[in-house]
Amino acid sequence: MNLRRAEPDVIDFLRATLAGRAHPVTKVEASARAAGLLGEAQSITDAKAFKQAKKFLRIRSVRVGFGPRSQWLWELPRENTPSAKAEPQAAPAHRIPSDWVEGIACLDADRAPPDVPRHRWRQFVSDCHNFLSPSEDWAARAARLGWDAIGLFGCAPRRPLDYSASAGLLWAMNGGRLVELHRDWAVIDMPLQTRQRVFYRRNVERNKISLPWTKKAA
Repeated sequence: MNLRRAEPDVIDFLRATLAGRAHPVTKVEASARAAGLLGEAQSITDAKAFKQAKKFLRIRSVRVGFGPRSQWLWELPRENTPSAKAEPQAAPAHRIPSDWVEGIACLDADRAPPDVPRHRWRQFVSDCHNFLSPSEDWAARAARLGWDAIGLFGCAPRRPLDYSASAGLLWAMNGGRLVELHRDWAVIDMPLQTRQRVFYRRNVERNKISLPWTKKAA
């Protein structure tokens, strides 16, 4: 079996997530679940696709600490391996920033902030997960084009839906589908509308914007 052809998304995800340093397995698992690569009830250490990709990339399991405070980390080999040479497309420019993945992994669709309607919060969380989907490649493209977390996910600290002029791209999605993404603007195909929406990256004062994973749930 050609593993790379069978599981390219899992291989690319692990290489991008572990690039540069080791990560706790629990965080890798949460990130994989947020990226839609792992089911809610699945364990990353038992999932066949991840076990195969881990072997293919020669990822090491490292235990740090002692007793109940110890934890397992996954770590890529430090030397240039044949596996790494065979995957030239996994260059740093293609990575999804880990803070995006980890932040979205913290969002609970069933625990909306008190100033966001539940149905709207669920849609926002769903849109964030879809944005990270490797099959769509929008998150990696956004990173290559210079989009940051504020431009994508940022919002007013209170009542973000009342301040859409300062909200990021994902707040504008509302169940729509990205069809174009450029350095400073995007095109969204909105459901139940005959026209597409053009979204321009906001020019906002960063000290007046927060990220959704810092908002308190109800």
